[in-house]
Amino acid sequence: MPAPFRDHLLKLCRRQDLTRDEAHDAFSFIMSGQASDSQIAGLLVGIASKGTTVDELVGAAIVMREKAVALACDDGEVIIDTCGTGGDIKGTFNISTAAAIIIAAAGVRVVKHGNRSASSKSGSADVLEKLGVHLELTPDQLQRCARAANICFAFARVHHPIMKNVAHVRTSLAIPTIFNMLAPLMNPARARHQLLGVFAPELTERLALVLRELGSRRAWVVHADDGLDELSTITPTRISELKDNQVKTWSLDPRTLGLPTPALSDLQVTTVAQAADAMHQIFAGKKGPMRDIAALNAAAALVIAEKSPDLKSALELAFQAIDSGAARRTLETLIQASSAPV
Repeated sequence: MPAPFRDHLLKLCRRQDLTRDEAHDAFSFIMSGQASDSQIAGLLVGIASKGTTVDELVGAAIVMREKAVALACDDGEVIIDTCGTGGDIKGTFNISTAAAIIIAAAGVRVVKHGNRSASSKSGSADVLEKLGVHLELTPDQLQRCARAANICFAFARVHHPIMKNVAHVRTSLAIPTIFNMLAPLMNPARARHQLLGVFAPELTERLALVLRELGSRRAWVVHADDGLDELSTITPTRISELKDNQVKTWSLDPRTLGLPTPALSDLQVTTVAQAADAMHQIFAGKKGPMRDIAALNAAAALVIAEKSPDLKSALELAFQAIDSGAARRTLETLIQASSAPV
């Protein structure tokens, strides 16, 4: 074991936080393929047992970004991601994925980062695959999707192959680790605008500060009072907003936007097929709780991307993207572009 890594583990045993540089060094080692399973487990459990800090997340995220298969984008273009941590265990349909398609239909470029389900009935990769989107695409193919549909899906497994070095340990540990929080920080296009849902309220401000340190321009990190890792139409949502390099936390009550209050069961699915059907129904124009919450989250992203000045006007734009058929056509174009020959 390298002496510096041993020192990092000793700090964690004393429940001391790692500095940003120490976290960077530690994660560089465990992602190198040279660390043993016990060394990887020691680092992950040590951080999890004391709680993760902003500096530890930033240091680890920088490593993951350095080693990612990048997706080149124009630095001046507004690109948004709706990837969250997952883990709310509420069984809802794929709200952030539906929102991503609505956002693209409303005119904002989306690079949706995501993976298969770890804790839900349907992950973003699962539902998009069920809808007919091809997942295993090269950066050139993703660029083609983005040009054609204004959205592409960056499959985490393709863009972060080094995750194989820790996959076995993560599975065997079977507990949440720092990687649950790193996932939405690893967008391969370095999207600087983000709507990020988290599984616990204490994470909203922490992740917003991390995004600031990583160079994000504007973001909302959200957790609803009902436990959803989305903006909820059931209860108020805690929002930590990054804007003008400052982070402010506030609460949004969906009733102020005139949205009806549904039951959680109105938003839940039990299979990937049901999740895909929910999205088909939304884009076909069926009104109801699923449409409302997808539009609300899309509206938040449109505000973040500065496509609309406020949530009320952004919500109208999101509903228009659905009712005009633009969202449905965006999904159809994404399916076709992802399936075209290389």
